[in-house]
Amino acid sequence: MSYFSGDWKEDLLVLESFLETIEYKTSTDRLKAYGIKRSEGGSVTLGFTNRGKMSETKCREFCPIKKKYKTKLMSERPELLEMLEQFRDMWFPCYQFDSAQLNRNYKIPPHRDKGNIGDSVIVCCGEFTGGELVVNVDDDNISFRPDKQPVVFNGSKHTHWVKDFEGLRYSVVFFKSRFWKPDTD
Repeated sequence: MSYFSGDWKEDLLVLESFLETIEYKTSTDRLKAYGIKRSEGGSVTLGFTNRGKMSETKCREFCPIKKKYKTKLMSERPELLEMLEQFRDMWFPCYQFDSAQLNRNYKIPPHRDKGNIGDSVIVCCGEFTGGELVVNVDDDNISFRPDKQPVVFNGSKHTHWVKDFEGLRYSVVFFKSRFWKPDTD
């Protein structure tokens, strides 16, 4: 099934319709630290990991093809990966990823992505104003609008954050986890 048409605004609406259906399960401590109410926002990862246990009593599903464990969202909603791969194929086809961070109204302070390798790609959708991505490169803060086009940046190398915004802002960060290996199939 093909989800996307090649029209940026239409494709963002389709992406948003998927993102509206997700439960964003950010830890309470992190939400408090960032000043986000659980009812208003959060974040969740879709992809694969080398960590098999979620807790002492909960284990992740193993994927024999990838030889990795699926994140909980990947196990519950595998169609989301297909949809994100189609979006990637339409808008930045040369980029490979094994994970995606899905965010709803998640205004993250300055940080670097410790678990990512190389470049990430971010796109935003929703009805919001503000919310630019700021990336610090050589002590220069550069603002980007990922709702206008995909933005490629190295989040493990450069400090980055989200400016204040009003409204409903979704973002998807496509990235390679530290466990990433290129597909050989």
